[in-house]
Amino acid sequence: MSLLRDFVATLGDAMRLSSDLMRYKLDAQTQVLKRKAGHLGLCLSLYLAAALVIGTGVGFVLYGVFILAARAVGAGLAGLIVGGTLGLIAVVLLLAARSAAKKL
Repeated sequence: MSLLRDFVATLGDAMRLSSDLMRYKLDAQTQVLKRKAGHLGLCLSLYLAAALVIGTGVGFVLYGVFILAARAVGAGLAGLIVGGTLGLIAVVLLLAARSAAKKL
């Protein structure tokens, strides 16, 4: 009986050790995930700020193009030219996004 009792005790110790190691690995991976999630949030906020600044700059450039075109051909036709060009660019971007989404 003593041999069986020792075997069961050893088996219990091994299971506890395995459980402790798994808990340690899980804690370490949780720390890594938290750190990476923080970095991801920072990167996303910086990209969003950059996109807003770029969008504002593009808006001013488009306004300048509109003003120059309005002087040459009139405001109505300039609006149609700039708006039509932006519409075509938007359609191309939507098609590219749809194609990229299908690859996922």
